[in-house]
Amino acid sequence: MIEPGTGTRGEAVAAWIRKRIVNGEFPPDTHLQEQVIGNLTGTSRTPVREALKLLQREQLVIYSPNRGYVVRRFSLKDILDAFEVRAMLEGMVCHIAAAKGLDGETQTALLDNVAEMGRVAFSTVWGEGESLRCFDLNFHFHRLLIAAADNQMLAATIAQTQRLPLIFDSERRLQNVSRVSRLFESGDMRRSCRDHEEILAAIRARDAASAERLMREHILKSRASIAQNFARAYPENAGGS
Repeated sequence: MIEPGTGTRGEAVAAWIRKRIVNGEFPPDTHLQEQVIGNLTGTSRTPVREALKLLQREQLVIYSPNRGYVVRRFSLKDILDAFEVRAMLEGMVCHIAAAKGLDGETQTALLDNVAEMGRVAFSTVWGEGESLRCFDLNFHFHRLLIAAADNQMLAATIAQTQRLPLIFDSERRLQNVSRVSRLFESGDMRRSCRDHEEILAAIRARDAASAERLMREHILKSRASIAQNFARAYPENAGGS
């Protein structure tokens, strides 16, 4: 059953379906039948139709006259395209944050984050646990900067680029650590940590242009790592264009 919220019934049903698509409960090519979804969510077909049309606009489902709505299969190109857009958007985040300046609490949180990521990334021990910890710290670093920019439109658009069921869950955390960790090795995490240090230094110096450029380059480096290692992590999807 859907949980009550501030939006329409259709938006609530869309959130219910979206969470299950991104978390992998509704895998690619799943046929989303209106009656079945209605029964599961305790709603009529009207809000279900509204929800499916919304998810189609978000490109999470595909409609065809013969089959109706099915869960979209994401390819390497989809992921690379999303990272390319995200690089530009998060560059804007850093530009705004540097121009505005950081408050003391956010600055302290970012400094602590970078220091902790450095301790993990440059440790002599590296395994799935260390990989997961670095991913969590990386996620929190980017979230802190997005919050510092305080631009809801920008934050919402960035969230759209992170709706990638192969990599992230509905909370934009890692979907499958063992598989995703094959996309980024310890050297990638160390490079990422150094990038974070440079980005934060530029923001603290109120150098908006450098902060924007550094973040854009940082995300594009991650994009390159994904392009290089995708087949190893997701062999069943590697043939997709």
